[in-house]
Amino acid sequence: MSSPTINAGGSYPSLEDICNYVRSLINDTQAGPSGIPGTGQIFTDDPSVSPFVLPMLNASIREVYRELRNIGAPTLLKDNVIISGLTPVFGANGFGEPDPAVQCFLSYSGYFDGNSINNNLLLPSDLLYPEAVFERQTGTNNTFVRLEQVQSGLPSRPQYPTLAQWEWRQDNIWFVGSTQTNDVRLRYYCTLPTFFSSNLDFSSTLVPVLDSLDAIALKTAVKYARMLGTPSLPDLIGEAKEQMFQLKNQYTRRFQSIEYHRVPYGHSGGDTNNFFLRWGCN
Repeated sequence: MSSPTINAGGSYPSLEDICNYVRSLINDTQAGPSGIPGTGQIFTDDPSVSPFVLPMLNASIREVYRELRNIGAPTLLKDNVIISGLTPVFGANGFGEPDPAVQCFLSYSGYFDGNSINNNLLLPSDLLYPEAVFERQTGTNNTFVRLEQVQSGLPSRPQYPTLAQWEWRQDNIWFVGSTQTNDVRLRYYCTLPTFFSSNLDFSSTLVPVLDSLDAIALKTAVKYARMLGTPSLPDLIGEAKEQMFQLKNQYTRRFQSIEYHRVPYGHSGGDTNNFFLRWGCN
């Protein structure tokens, strides 16, 4: 068991930093099984002694991720993830032949071209949902062009060389398909790691969200207090909300320094798309 010292890195909080603060909040800073003061007797780092600690920590971490994602925090954004070689449509009319009855999709288990699944072409495993999709012909050095995200379902139309449009449905990216092989570039909101290993090193395991220690620790203390029916529960809930508000507010204030231009929903092609590209809002 590690000594209850503050993480020297300082940028991302460690699980040990978070647990030390939780122990302070719940008055469990005595020496634990290791004999080290501050490691606790109830809320310990040892899952064999305190099996509830990791589930509570992970639930609090997921809550922080979720709340930050809902305000568009860039910590949860990934960009320029390229999936190369989405093959032409393969419908009743044959490989690469237009067929308005066919739709294709890119999923966590493979790419469906209208006929079969290619298990080598996968959505990133940490993708929660896409924000934007771009394309170019495979094997070229062409600029990636933004696809239109449709509002009311993909149209029934013959395929042409570009994919042109996409829809997020059933946790897949759906396309009408194309008559040539294309690459796609993804910008998406991702999931960040949670931690469940029984031999986890709390002192070296970091939560990759800057300045999130107070919010995670207080959310965890709320769960612990609720489990015990502690009278201080309302105060902990109020402080947890305040710390989460402050964390989100940092991102919001950062957004206010950028000049944004609203993209009409479902329209991202043609001249409008070029305008946003010029302003760097793609």
